[in-house]
Amino acid sequence: MAVGDVRRKTSNFIDDITEELKIAYMEDARPWVIGFSGGKDSTALAQFVFYMLMDLSKKSRHKKVFIIASDTLVEMPSIEDRIKKEIALMQTAAYEKGLPIEVYGVSPVLHDRFWVNLIGKGYPSPNTRFRWCTERLKINPTSRFVREKVSQFGAVAIVLGSRISESSTRAQVMEAYRIEGQRFRPHRDLTKAWVYMPIQNLSTEQVWDYLLTVDNPWGGDNEGLAMLYRMASGGECPMVIDESTQPCGNSRFGCWCCTVVDRDKSMESLVASGEEKFRPLLEFRDHLRRIRDEDWARMNTRKNGTAGKGPFTHAIRHDLLKRLLQLQKEVDEILIQGDELAAITEMWAIEGQPVDMVERIWRHVFEEEPMPEGKENPALSKEEQLLEDICMEHNIPFEMMRRLRDLEEEYGSLRRRHGLPDLMREAVKSSIRE
Repeated sequence: MAVGDVRRKTSNFIDDITEELKIAYMEDARPWVIGFSGGKDSTALAQFVFYMLMDLSKKSRHKKVFIIASDTLVEMPSIEDRIKKEIALMQTAAYEKGLPIEVYGVSPVLHDRFWVNLIGKGYPSPNTRFRWCTERLKINPTSRFVREKVSQFGAVAIVLGSRISESSTRAQVMEAYRIEGQRFRPHRDLTKAWVYMPIQNLSTEQVWDYLLTVDNPWGGDNEGLAMLYRMASGGECPMVIDESTQPCGNSRFGCWCCTVVDRDKSMESLVASGEEKFRPLLEFRDHLRRIRDEDWARMNTRKNGTAGKGPFTHAIRHDLLKRLLQLQKEVDEILIQGDELAAITEMWAIEGQPVDMVERIWRHVFEEEPMPEGKENPALSKEEQLLEDICMEHNIPFEMMRRLRDLEEEYGSLRRRHGLPDLMREAVKSSIRE
């Protein structure tokens, strides 16, 4: 197939999707919420939506489009840097072009974050049977944003860049929730939220055709994105000129510390491509996975008091924090926030650990460099803000009440609450000592 034929073919599917987006946008008043991960599919979707709105008259741009970038705080550094740059460019371009687009970053609340749960609470490294991270790091922040917009506007449409050809598992999930003849389907968990997937039938080749032949409307770096995928795929990422040409592939980027997969092939390929700065991250990730099921690394009592593999031991948690801080010093990237260190201090104190243990470990690694302080009340949700206000009104220590609430949430779904009264007494005593 000649290059001209490929371009005409590319133009056809671009025109089809753009027209489909216009119809979907104009048919009701529900604002759109678009998830942007910085990967190829969400970049293509955002680009389609930008061009669709640019094609509409100012009068026809009758509702808002919210683009949200979810930062788990454990993204691969290169992806995290890319997302920050892209969303800044998006918001500037939307303002300059007069588009009804607002760009937001969302992230997990403090007590949902990865290191707070793994090192603070001792949760074992996630795997397919105990994948505790996905809901806390990805689903909850987005759901909170969607619920806020539903409350504000009455209903929203969640526009996703999911594609059937991305994986067989994703295809099965998408098919299970598809409604024949309907553009929007109700979200299974979020009331008054509807899901729309306009690029679901595109192939990987078509996505790259679009990204590499059409200018990015906000001035983003699609060529840089292709380079990132090329290195993560361990191979070439050529322009697709016919159906026999292989595209960049299906490499996925996610949390650099993800232990759900056996091997992080994308990061391995980045290291093999010369990105040596990722090697220490990969080695730490592999260590997390290795120790997960070792008897010596886990307590022999579960959280509910029954016998069996429980959380990581305190010795392992101390070691993991030391390793993580040493890694942070080595790669010169902030891998754990000051707020998270403060939360871990709090959680260890509840379990009877010395109140200065985190600070001791910090000093062991960074010596005279001061440990970053957490905010006064970091990442307070609306519920926590209400709790703080009530505590202030009645002169009750807020941190003590928050600790007690967290314990109740952690043990609330368990039939047996063995050990909970002792932990609650220790929380009260610790608050008095402080």
